[in-house]
Amino acid sequence: MPVLHKFKASRVVIYAGDHLLPHVHVFLSDGRECTVELDSLKLVGRIAAREIRDELQWIEAHRAWLHDQWMRYNP
Repeated sequence: MPVLHKFKASRVVIYAGDHLLPHVHVFLSDGRECTVELDSLKLVGRIAAREIRDELQWIEAHRAWLHDQWMRYNP
């Protein structure tokens, strides 16, 4: 589970051999987790978008690189 980016209270990770659609996982320091689909930025999980505003902006800004990482770990 490579950590792609760390924030003050969270981290963005990707799993190898994960299911489609291309997505990343966001883990908060309180133990909650959600996934963010790379194409639509759709959130799935128990975290509101307002709680991970910075993370979503980072994901959107690095979307092409994240797609490359997805293909690297999920050929």
